[in-house]
Amino acid sequence: MLQNKPNQPINVDFGNIRIGLVPAVIASVLIALFILYIQMPVLNIRFVGWAFGLAFVLFPLLMVGSKKLSKIVLMLYAVLALYVITALLASAPLFRAKSYRNLLGEVKSTEFSSLISPVNLEQVPTVDRSFATSLAEKKLGDDFALGSRVKLGWPTRQMVRGRLVWVVPLEHSGFFKWITNLSNGTPGYIMVSATDPQDISFVRKLNEKDIVIKYQPSAYFNQNLHRHLYLNGYVTKGLNDYTFEIDEQGEPYWTTTAYQHKIGALGSEAVGLAIVHAGTGAIKYYSMEKTAGGWSDKNIPAWVDRIQPAEFVTTQLNWWGNYVNGFWNTLFGKRDMLMTTEGYNIIYGNYNRSYFYTGMSSVGSDEGTVGFMLTDTRTKQTHFYRLSGATEYAAMLSAEGKVQNFKYRATFPILVNMNGAATYFMTLKDSAGLVKQFAFVSVKDFSVVGVGESIKAARNNFQMTMASSRTGVFSVSSNTRSNFTGTIARIGTDVKDARTHYYIIMAEKPEHIFIATTDLTSYLPLAAVNDKIEIQYQETGDREINLSALRFVELEQKPEEAD
Repeated sequence: MLQNKPNQPINVDFGNIRIGLVPAVIASVLIALFILYIQMPVLNIRFVGWAFGLAFVLFPLLMVGSKKLSKIVLMLYAVLALYVITALLASAPLFRAKSYRNLLGEVKSTEFSSLISPVNLEQVPTVDRSFATSLAEKKLGDDFALGSRVKLGWPTRQMVRGRLVWVVPLEHSGFFKWITNLSNGTPGYIMVSATDPQDISFVRKLNEKDIVIKYQPSAYFNQNLHRHLYLNGYVTKGLNDYTFEIDEQGEPYWTTTAYQHKIGALGSEAVGLAIVHAGTGAIKYYSMEKTAGGWSDKNIPAWVDRIQPAEFVTTQLNWWGNYVNGFWNTLFGKRDMLMTTEGYNIIYGNYNRSYFYTGMSSVGSDEGTVGFMLTDTRTKQTHFYRLSGATEYAAMLSAEGKVQNFKYRATFPILVNMNGAATYFMTLKDSAGLVKQFAFVSVKDFSVVGVGESIKAARNNFQMTMASSRTGVFSVSSNTRSNFTGTIARIGTDVKDARTHYYIIMAEKPEHIFIATTDLTSYLPLAAVNDKIEIQYQETGDREINLSALRFVELEQKPEEAD
């Protein structure tokens, strides 16, 4: 140890390093500024990340050599270590299993059809994220000069003015390109219809003004979206899920979820939404209000589709299913435990509300589902639709098996309401990623599959298959079922996929063409004009309607009825 002289800074050997008090303080301040600017820890006692940053900030003070200062710093290290350990233990599911399960909020059992309206063929999304990216890349490639300066960001599916579209922002392709684009940002976004692959537009101007996307998650320094929010005071809440969305006029924004930890230092829960204008950087913050029925979103603009991050929702769904009987049950008994199936999707229901959809299966079982969870992407209100059936991947394999000679691959399905029955819808792609066919698969019985080169053809094929299967009995929705007795005015046939389809026009309903096969009745080939028939079908609003039941009143008359 060196001897210190009067009126000189206190110095001490730290191995072979010696540092004065003033330089140590300066070093600590510089480290603190570096951590705050680069790492951007949440400055909240419910987040433990700041404790690790503080440990680095205090380290230069140990090198001063003062025994008293060293003891103080070591005591602070001990306090930080105790805080982290205590916070994590107090937040562990071992002690807080009930809190983790309840974080999802009230889960309501409900009828599927009350949330998801009957399938609208014009709004069924046929373009998935990978296909939308491919289409956007081709559109960007039309401008060779621009394609070398920017890249496509993460596509977001969104309802805009009643149309389901993918919006894809243009982002900087690297650090040096960011320097080149520094003052002007990137020029606009690409919008791809989720229902029509031919409908693609490159939006570069709005109201005759250039669209500029300056603030981005992939930008650098103060134009980085997270850092822009952090430097503007968003330091006490976590920030997650940077989603590119446009309002009804086409203005580009980033919607960012603000969250807190609700179970000690864990248990992330969305508490607000920060909306950042992609060009000007203007920030508007909307807090969410906790109500008896869940979170209220009444203050947040209606054009925002998603507030709840998908990772928060899927995690909380698993907590809800796993901790149904406490923590120890997850290790030993595993009684009544549920878990989400692999993958999720976003579907749109009544009033253009969007929902996270995922299947739920029993823990230890990967063959089928026990039901489905539909979680509102804004309020997190969750509905459990109980229905045993096939998992999404089982349905995908079933659809692929239907066209195995073409070696098409199914996309992850979307849950739709087919005449009141939960049904998977998916596209079938070739090896080049192009959509070749469409498929509907019954959730209750994944052997019931309908495929076609158009959505309408696939639906008709599915309904025909459903009507001839025992599953069809369970698919009837009394709200949309119609029973009618009338007279055949015209009848004709057409052969599709080696099956004869009969097309019937009834005298009492000339506006409709009813379609049937001999799966409904073996008397169908004997049908003639003026025959009286009883039919059952689902109201779809289409001119062509597939029958779910058919009976010839006279030909199929029982002997006792004839008497």
